[in-house]
Amino acid sequence: MSELDRSIRIRALLDEWFAVFVLAVVILAAVGGWWSYQVHASPDVERNEVVVEQWSESTAYDHSALITNESLVFDEGERVRNRPVYYVSLSRELDVSYRYEHTAEEGRVNVTTDMRLQYRGTEGDTVLWEYSEPLASESERGVTAEDPHTVNATIEIDSVFETINTVEQELGTAGSIEIRIISTSNVEGTLGGQPVENTYESTMPITVNPQTFRVLEIQTVDEPGERTETVERTAEPSAVEAVGSLAVLLLGVGGVGGLLAARRTGYIRLSRRDRELLETYQQEQEFSEWITRGTFPSERDYEATILVDDLEGLVDVAIDTNKRVIKDEQLGVSTVLDGDYVYVYVRPDSPAEDWLISSADMTMDEFGQFDA
Repeated sequence: MSELDRSIRIRALLDEWFAVFVLAVVILAAVGGWWSYQVHASPDVERNEVVVEQWSESTAYDHSALITNESLVFDEGERVRNRPVYYVSLSRELDVSYRYEHTAEEGRVNVTTDMRLQYRGTEGDTVLWEYSEPLASESERGVTAEDPHTVNATIEIDSVFETINTVEQELGTAGSIEIRIISTSNVEGTLGGQPVENTYESTMPITVNPQTFRVLEIQTVDEPGERTETVERTAEPSAVEAVGSLAVLLLGVGGVGGLLAARRTGYIRLSRRDRELLETYQQEQEFSEWITRGTFPSERDYEATILVDDLEGLVDVAIDTNKRVIKDEQLGVSTVLDGDYVYVYVRPDSPAEDWLISSADMTMDEFGQFDA
């Protein structure tokens, strides 16, 4: 189909479905307007949790022993600190210092700590018995980051041996004996503007024999804390949203304006000639199996030329005479050759329309009267 024919088809489609197309572009404009409003006039608000303050709570143990007997290695009166092994022959006491502290710039807490010396008999993972002796207890109010809470205690090694001997005399020597220094701190108050209420337990295991007492792996607390606030900010639209919403709006508005202008100026209305060309094209598609491209006869070797009003009528002649329709695209004419007669349909856009019509001997109606 030619470009002219395609233009006619588009205009005919717009004319037939004008109301539907207008409704579609109005909806498109409304969607574009709503989308643009959401993107530009009513943007989304993002809410994010932002950490405004961080701190930590921690506990620690320090331990030391005073050298009370002279030796080659240590001097009498010397204090040795945080050693894995202490010697019974040189020191008879273990001094223990427990510390709780926090790093919050703002905040105070009340801390109460109980320190005890725990003995327990174990056999594998089973605890056979347990016995505790209080060592120290301290309470402190308004503990800040600059002033940690501390508790000090002293363990007499001879007293530890005595307790172990008493238990073994009463219960026997089944299993093994574990010795632990346990400090339990109750913390209440405010850190970083946030209320806290926690209980922490820290453990320092020791083991003793007639020659040494050792400090094993210490278990302390290092607990992080933070305070967050919800921060709101306007979310910037993406390039796709910003440009796409406006493009949809402009497309919808432009479509409405274009359709109304086309209707007002008469662009989409088809003339009689245009409608006949469209009808001819539709008939050519419908009866394509009867139509063959060819050339209009250049010499007149037939008795009469009969002019047919439309292509459908010419196809009827072809069917009745069992002939084919010959379509000359250059002249814009279709013919059926039947013996002494040539049946002709001339397209409205034929460049030889006047000549072909004037050379015809009769119309199909006249031929029908003659034949009758």
